[in-house]
Amino acid sequence: MFSGLKRLLLGERLSVKAAKCERLTNSQGLAIFGADSLSSTAYATEEILLVLAAAGAGTFFVSIPTALAIAALILLVVISYQQVIYAYPQGGGVYNVAKENLGEFPALLGGASLLIDYVLTVAVSVAAGVAAITSAVPALLPWRVWVGSVIIGILTLANLRGVRESGKIFSLPTFGFIVAILGMTAYGVWRYAAGTFPVTNAITADPASDITGALGVFLILRAFASGCTAMTGIEATSNGVPMFQPPESQNAAHTMMRMGLLLGVIFVGVTFLAYWGGIGPREHETVISQVARMLVGSGPLYYLIQGATMLVLLLAANTPFAGFPMIASQLARDGYFPRQFQNIGYKLVFANGIIVLGVLAVVLLYLFNGNVHALIPLYAVGVFLGFSISQFGMVMRWRRLGGRVWLKIAINSIGFLVTSAVFAVVLMTKFLHGAWLLIPAVILLMVLMKNIKRHYIDVEARLSLDGGPVPKIPAERTMVVLVSSVSRATVYAAQFAKSFNPVHLRAVHVATSVEEGEAVRKKWEQHMPDVPIDILVSEYRDLFTPVLGYLKDIQKKWSDDTVIVVLPEFIPNKIFHHFLHNQTALRLRLAIEQDPDVDADILDVPVKVRTHIR
Repeated sequence: MFSGLKRLLLGERLSVKAAKCERLTNSQGLAIFGADSLSSTAYATEEILLVLAAAGAGTFFVSIPTALAIAALILLVVISYQQVIYAYPQGGGVYNVAKENLGEFPALLGGASLLIDYVLTVAVSVAAGVAAITSAVPALLPWRVWVGSVIIGILTLANLRGVRESGKIFSLPTFGFIVAILGMTAYGVWRYAAGTFPVTNAITADPASDITGALGVFLILRAFASGCTAMTGIEATSNGVPMFQPPESQNAAHTMMRMGLLLGVIFVGVTFLAYWGGIGPREHETVISQVARMLVGSGPLYYLIQGATMLVLLLAANTPFAGFPMIASQLARDGYFPRQFQNIGYKLVFANGIIVLGVLAVVLLYLFNGNVHALIPLYAVGVFLGFSISQFGMVMRWRRLGGRVWLKIAINSIGFLVTSAVFAVVLMTKFLHGAWLLIPAVILLMVLMKNIKRHYIDVEARLSLDGGPVPKIPAERTMVVLVSSVSRATVYAAQFAKSFNPVHLRAVHVATSVEEGEAVRKKWEQHMPDVPIDILVSEYRDLFTPVLGYLKDIQKKWSDDTVIVVLPEFIPNKIFHHFLHNQTALRLRLAIEQDPDVDADILDVPVKVRTHIR
């Protein structure tokens, strides 16, 4: 049943030979890796205007140079990351750059910050998309967390179906948004040039009275930091280079440049249209909605633009589903993440990373009640930290390699200085609004990764053939059958243990009273008279302490023997029937394995309920 459901949800299993056929084309790569950045143009201008509105509408003129500065920064970061793509075609972005050129700490810092920001990206994007839905259908507002969780579940499932299939699913909405917004922008510019541009509110700039002194500078910096949310997701392409068709690096670099140009043009275009029309932030209507309504009215074109915007906002959460699993797999390969994150799943994707990202995003959505404005202050800080580390790592790489690389050093040096300055501004202006939460989160994740690495190193050292001789196996065996009740399963396990011809064979049962123990003993001796049973009475219903104490006594009594614990375990007919049982065998196994004073091997004897035991 389970395999049939899996096939229904995910489609047919793909062989390793199909991996090259599952690579992304440039257009699919733009849809998957560009949705996050492109969708941010739907709210980046509004975030700038929200900050400036605190000083009055007369300061809205600042949005123009702010948008132009961010567009220039986008171009600089894109050019810098193209060098990362060519230098590190295996993907991994900032993590691999820092690991090779800066050392362990910067690599983990960059990797941790990006992983956290990817989770935030999913939560913010879905929350923004749900906000657009609840604006149209207010009755859904109390259910926004549930609606968001369902959307994240759909995105998770779509990505589990495979890279190429998810690329097909997300291409149409992404390109629909690009066409709709570029068309609206071009129409607005044409009307402005023709002198027929509509003006909602005439705004007169008054820089002398509104932007003066330290307070004005701080306001501009806050507006700039808020607008920099347009840059989130740019680095994702460098993390997923192996997902492109050959030549991977060239296709990824071209895709990133196209994405950067589209992002800059749309962001600056929307900002100019809003300023020309005298549009400011409103509580119940987004800036991009106001721009569209002003230019094309409230007819079909307006709803086409709004529909495309809503879809791309929801699908923006898809970009992290490509970047997060790739970085997690790189960390797992180096021993900083559980090795399960390296596993290629049913459809040739890193399924465990996709599932974990989806679960964490739902948890975050729940903790912040699906509120976009509560999540936004946490957003983008980690991205710019990753930008800065990556650029500095590339500078160190070119210096180490030497040769005629002065132009590359110059590009990455400028990128490092600018992104570091932006990181400082973003952190400073958003710190008290919630960005401080990222500091303990990053530290906690780094500590976790270091401990995982330490565990793998310790296990490798203990299992290494160079660490000492392989332990000798004592010739004599002592086998202990754990009996929960006298049943076909436990009797079969005892007979199975007898087939090994152990020197000593004992059964043991933990009873809550002497009377119960004697009843079990009589029944056992009736069916297995040749296997002695020991009854342990535990009046306080503690199962584990008596069993562990009994095994320690057995080890002392027959110290030269190999002690083998036989665990009878019945397997239900259907997988969901497992939830109807208390999994005592599993809990006993864990207790025995975790006790340092018990040196016993464990032999599971599974008995299927539907199998007749003879």
